[in-house]
Amino acid sequence: MPDPLIIDTHMHLYPTKAEGRRYVEMYDGWEFQAGGRLPAYGRYGGDPEDGIAALDEAGADRAIFVHFEPSLLDRHDRVAALPPDLSESERSQRVDAINADIAANLRRSNIWACQVGSDHPRLLTYVSIDPSVMTPGENAAHLRDLVESHGARGVKLHSVIQGFFMGDPRMWPVYEACMEMDLGIVAHSGSSHVMDQYGDPWAFAPVYERYPDLRLIMAHMGNGSWHQTRLFAEAYPQAMYDVCELMEWIDIGKGPSAEQFARLIRDIGTDRVMLGTDFPWWDPVDCVQKVMDHPVRCREAKEAILGEISGVDNCAAVTDANLATITALGNFGFGTFQVGITSLQKGDFAGLTSLTILR
Repeated sequence: MPDPLIIDTHMHLYPTKAEGRRYVEMYDGWEFQAGGRLPAYGRYGGDPEDGIAALDEAGADRAIFVHFEPSLLDRHDRVAALPPDLSESERSQRVDAINADIAANLRRSNIWACQVGSDHPRLLTYVSIDPSVMTPGENAAHLRDLVESHGARGVKLHSVIQGFFMGDPRMWPVYEACMEMDLGIVAHSGSSHVMDQYGDPWAFAPVYERYPDLRLIMAHMGNGSWHQTRLFAEAYPQAMYDVCELMEWIDIGKGPSAEQFARLIRDIGTDRVMLGTDFPWWDPVDCVQKVMDHPVRCREAKEAILGEISGVDNCAAVTDANLATITALGNFGFGTFQVGITSLQKGDFAGLTSLTILR
C-alpha cells in the first residue's frame, strides 16, 4: 500500500529560530483553563529550515505556511496606551500613524513570506491581511499584487488578535478577490478574551452565507469554543476545519475527551477535517502520529458494530463471517445514531463497554 499523502494545512514560520521559540513560549493556553497544565510543545525553533526538516521527519509532502504579521499582536495595546487627554483629532492622527507603521511592516513581511515559499516550493504561502491598518481597497490590491508578483497562495486571518468580526464588510473585497483568484483562507477560530467573541464558530456564519463558495478553513475546529462546532458544521456543510491545537488539549482542562474529539470528527465528516500542526508549537511527526493512532470509531459506533453480532459478548468469539456480515450492512445504528461503514478497521473493537472480555 502506498504511503498516504500528508499535507500540513497550518504551519507558522519565523525569520529566526529564536523568534519562533519566543512566540511559542508566550502562549499559555488560556482558552482551555487548565490551571497551568500545558501540552508538551514542539522541539523546533520555527525558521524555514526547521519547517522543511519537520516536514521531512513526519514524511509530509508539503505545508501551508500561514504567515501572520507579528506587529499585529500589539496593535490594540499601542492604541490603548495613547494618552487619554488627546483631542479627537490628535487621537485620530496617532492611531493613523500606528496603523501606517503596522501596514508597512505587514507589506514587508508578506513579501518575505512569499520569498520563503519561492525558495521552498513545498511551502504554500498564505499572507497576512488586516482590515484596520489598510483600507478595503488597499487590502484587495495588496493581495492581488502578492499573488500575481510574488506567488502568494492564500490568506491567513486571526480575527481574535486582530479584533474584527469575520463578517465585517471591510473584508468583503478581500473575500471576493480570493474567490476571483481561487485562493484559500485559513482563519483562526476560538474564544476571545474580550466580550466580543470574534472567533466563535457562529461568528463565521455571515461569511458562509454571503460567500458560500469561499474556500475558508476554520482552524482549530473552534478551539476553546469547540462545543459549538458540531451544530455549526451541520448548519454550514461547506465549512472546512483543521485539527491543530484542539487535539493537543484532549483530556486537559476544558479540552475535549478523546471520545468527544472522535465523535466531533465523525459528526462533521472526515472529508471536511484536515491535518494541521500549528508548527512550531507542535511537531508534525507527533501530530501525524496522533491522527493515525486516534480511534476512528467513537464508542457508540463500536457498540453498534457489536450489536449486529447476535449472541456474541467476547471479541475472541467474533468470526470472519461475522465481520463480513457487518461490513456488508453498510449503515446501521440505534435511535437517532447511525453509523456508515464501508470496512472494519483496526481498533474497531477496542474499548467496547458491553463486552465482558476484551482480547
